[in-house]
Amino acid sequence: MQVIEVSVTGVRSAVITMRRRETPLAFVLFPMLHLGTEAFYWQVGNRLSRCDLVVAEGITGRSVVIAALTLAYRLPGRRRRLGLVKQPVDLAGLGVQVIRPDMTAADFRRGWRAVPILQRTLVVCLAPVVAVGFWLFGTRRMLSRYANMDDLPDQIQSQVRAQAGALEELLVDRRDGLLISALDAIHDQHGTEPTTVAVVYGAGHMPGVVHHLATAYGYRPRDAEWLTVFDF
Repeated sequence: MQVIEVSVTGVRSAVITMRRRETPLAFVLFPMLHLGTEAFYWQVGNRLSRCDLVVAEGITGRSVVIAALTLAYRLPGRRRRLGLVKQPVDLAGLGVQVIRPDMTAADFRRGWRAVPILQRTLVVCLAPVVAVGFWLFGTRRMLSRYANMDDLPDQIQSQVRAQAGALEELLVDRRDGLLISALDAIHDQHGTEPTTVAVVYGAGHMPGVVHHLATAYGYRPRDAEWLTVFDF
């Protein structure tokens, strides 16, 4: 199942509704990219406002390392030539309850110390270089190069995990665990209610969510809507 599609015309995100026959609770997955057009994020916000509960990512607190990592998309998001903006993080105006089961900055710092020092050094040193390079020379096609994502890992994703497993475990697996625990609690509390729960997380977290909801509770993708993140 495709989560993010890259084609000759642009990049699209699949808004996936997962249901099961036994109960009326629905999980609507919004796979996010951190850079997109204002129109894309407006469409996402419009659909979120019609949900009953929003589960959103966002590491709370301040961290120098997190600032360095996010510079890779924060700086290009200021480049007018691209016509893209950084993903908005303020969901307070939706009029919908929002919960954030993500890490705190303190949690991240503890996990960061367990990552091999070579990986830490490379990430901290290369992230600003990549950000500046993309700001100067980047294009939408360059941004889309590794954006394609299915619910099963492709060869590139498998290689990244093999070479930087500790970093992937921190950035993806641990945060997946926190997200899945929150979804378990929602299922337990609202499973018999006609509730629509939006899951607004980076696209890299969606395969784990799809797999868990399917294997643990029998939720299946019942509907999908494509939203254009940006075109070429």
